[in-house]
This record gives sequence, C-alpha cells and structure tokens, in this order.
Amino acid sequence: MYRKIVLFGLVFCFVQFIKAQNDSLWSTIDKAITELQQDTTLQYANISFVVKDIEKDSVIASVNPEKLLVPASTMKVITTATALELLSSFYTFKTEVVHDGYIDSNCVLHGNIYIKGKGDPTLGSRYFTKGNLLQDWAYKIANFGIDSIDGGIIGDASYFDYDYVPSTWSWGDIGNYYGTGVSGLTVLDNTLHFYFTSGKNKGDSTIVDCVEPYTPDLKISNHVKAWDTKKDLAYVYGAPYDGLRVLKGKIPKNRQQFDVRGAMHEPAYVASFELKNQLIKIGVPVTKLATTHRRIAEEIPNYKVPKGKTILTQKSPPLSKIILYTNLYSNNLYAEHLLKHVGKAKYKTGNIFSSTLAVNNYWKEKGVFKTPIYISDGSGLSRYNAISATHLVDVLIYMRTQSKYAKTFYGTLPVAGKTGTLRTVGRKSIIEGKLRAKSGTMTRVKSYAGYVKAKSGEELCFAVIVNNYTCTNFQIKKKLEKLMIAIGEYESK
Repeated sequence: MYRKIVLFGLVFCFVQFIKAQNDSLWSTIDKAITELQQDTTLQYANISFVVKDIEKDSVIASVNPEKLLVPASTMKVITTATALELLSSFYTFKTEVVHDGYIDSNCVLHGNIYIKGKGDPTLGSRYFTKGNLLQDWAYKIANFGIDSIDGGIIGDASYFDYDYVPSTWSWGDIGNYYGTGVSGLTVLDNTLHFYFTSGKNKGDSTIVDCVEPYTPDLKISNHVKAWDTKKDLAYVYGAPYDGLRVLKGKIPKNRQQFDVRGAMHEPAYVASFELKNQLIKIGVPVTKLATTHRRIAEEIPNYKVPKGKTILTQKSPPLSKIILYTNLYSNNLYAEHLLKHVGKAKYKTGNIFSSTLAVNNYWKEKGVFKTPIYISDGSGLSRYNAISATHLVDVLIYMRTQSKYAKTFYGTLPVAGKTGTLRTVGRKSIIEGKLRAKSGTMTRVKSYAGYVKAKSGEELCFAVIVNNYTCTNFQIKKKLEKLMIAIGEYESK
C-alpha cells in the first residue's frame, strides 16, 4: 500500500512537472488567444490575428492571419499610410475664391464669384477652424473692393467626381454625421445640426427648432420621439443631392436645443448659399441665386468654371495634422477625402475605383500585399472591405521600418489609456502609454491594429479582427483589451 502511495505521488509530481514545462513554453499571448478562441460568445465568430516582432520580422503568435474579414475603422491605417507615402506630410490642399467679371468705379462686381474646391476636408472644420470661416471670406471679398455683386455665388466641387458616397455604404449610414460623403468642395465637416425640443413624457413628439447651416431646398420629415434615455438614439436618412431628410428614433425627453447631427445633401450648395448670406449680412448685395457647378452642368453639358481672378486662397493644415485627426478620432470624412486624393495622385482621377486601385497597387508594388485584399472605401464604413490581420501588420511594419514618415505616422495613432479612441483602453495596465493602435467598431465587428512595447523590451506589431461575435460591443472590447494586455506582458524565451 505504501509503495502504491509513493508511486502515485511520483506520477502526480511528474505530470505537474510536464504541465509546468508546457505552460512555460506558452507565452502570455498564446494563453490569451486560446482563451479567446474558447469563448462561447465567439463560437460562431471569425478571427484574424497576428503578432510580429518588428526587429526580427518574425511571427510570435497567429490565428488565421490571412483570413479576409471586415476591418471597420482599422482600414484607416492603410488609407492614411498610403496618403502619407504618396502626398508627403507637409502637403496642403487649397481652396480658391475667384471672380469672372470686372469691378466698376462704383465697386460693383459684374460677374460671378466661384468657390473652387480642391478637396480640402478641413474647410471650416470644427477641428481646425475658429470663428466663422465664410463670414471671414465675406469680409475679404468686401476688402477686395467689392460693394455689391451683379451676379451669383457658385460652388465648384468638380475636383472629384460627383459620386458623393461609395456605392457600398448602407442606407442607414449615409444620412448621418459619420456617413458624410466626399465633395470636391467640403465645408463645415459636411454636417447639419438639427436642434430639437422634446416633450416632457416618454413617447411625446419632438420639434426641430432650427437647422444649421440652413439651405432653402432642405425639407424635414420628423418622426423622432422623446424617450427615457440619456443618449442620442436618433438617426437621419437621406440621399446625396436630395434635400429631404427623414428623422427617426429617440432622444432624451424634456430637452431643449438637443443637437442631432446629419449629413449635408450637397456641401457645395451649402457653401455658396452660406457665403451669399454672409455677404448680404455685411451689406454686400448679391443679385442672383446661389448655385453649384453640378447644377449648372445638368443644364449646360460640359460646363467648365472659368479660371477667373483670384480674390483669396485658403490653405489647409499640413497633411500630417489631418492624418492625426483621422486616426486619433477615427474621422470617416477625412479618410474618404484622403482616399480620393490618393487616386488623384496616382491616376489623376478621384473616383472610388481608381482610388481603391491606387491603394492596392501601391502596396503590391512595395511587396507588402502578398495575398488578395478587397478595398471598397477609405474609412472602413463599407462592409465590402475584406482584409486580414497580416495586411494591417505588414503595412504597419513598413511604416515603422522603411517609411521616411515613420515618426509622423506613429504619432498619429491613439495611445492606450491616454488619447483618442483608446483613451479608455488599458488604463492602469502594462499597456497604458505603451501601446499605440487604431481601433475599429461596427455592428458585429471589432478590431485593433498597432504597436506595443513588450515587457521584455521588444517592439511588437499586432492586428486582430473579429467578425460576428454574439456578445455586446462593450464585452468584446474588454476581451480584446485583455488580449492586448497579454501582448504587452510578452517576454521572449
């Protein structure tokens, strides 16, 4: 009996020793990703994951690293990296205000004023503009020696094509502030503000008190109800170039001036109409209606805006700052503009086909994209995008090790526990302040891609994309946060 007990004890100790040895071979990353794969809420999900040692260019851990999935906003990593590479960090976009007539001795301009857009996404943007940009322009026009205008104000957005939003964006997105499209003449973030007063009780109706900026062709069908909520649960529906906006959903009850943001139907028209209003406000009358190049071209085929005489030129901030706000706050509007500028730079045309082709071909030529990839937009809002964790990591490694804009690009990514979309991720953990990454979130999509300084000193590059999980967005965020902390705790053997 004694011998049996001793033998059993020896066997038990041997098993524990072998288990300890096997556990020691597993890194913190292996354990975390295995736990993720065994999670019942991810039973029906797809995962693409990879971690690489940047200096050694070696894979530390991976799961389906080349599986094509919907990336959400981690798509912006590829878009912003391509824009930096093709345009340079100091590149700026210019908007010109010109006239095509003559100014007589009474300071009357006989002719039209044109706002010639060149695809600046920051024109009047809340991130870069203090005060009222179009009011400033009105004063500059008056100071140019113009007291009245015997003509009109025409917004010219022909720098890009007139496909305002990608065809693969959903109807539920394109009317809302995060689904604003791309215009050659973008203004005020292409965003409308609907200011509501809501009833005192749950289920009461609401009133839209005003809309800023206003245009005369805007029509509102309001079906929003007051509700027991503290959140904005209202949605805006409407098509490009159609002034009808249908408002549905819920907002907090018993509120005044509650702001719901939606997408403009035609930014170039908003710019021309608002500039005309600002001119009239300061005492410069304008005889004709505001309009756009697109509207005139519908009546006069092949209509081209004349070169004209320059009244003022508005320069954008440098591209590096635009990319900073694109990645830091996951700005879809900026990302889509950058994509079309990539198409312009590579193929002299700014449509979706040429722009997405330009991105794909650029990284193929660099030897970065080695497997198929499908790109449908620049921001990641399209569910037609299909990319892998490997695509993201390989672009990130290139930008860290080979790009002359390495420092600039690295500085645009949010910092865990500190800034942007990662400010609530990894707080009081090993990755706080040490992990920089772009996040992505859509319904049933969560992703992260970036860099982290590991516990043992190596700089690692990682990407994880999860599609079709059955838990909440908050829960998947916490699960992937745990994975990223495990990457930060990695120690090489």
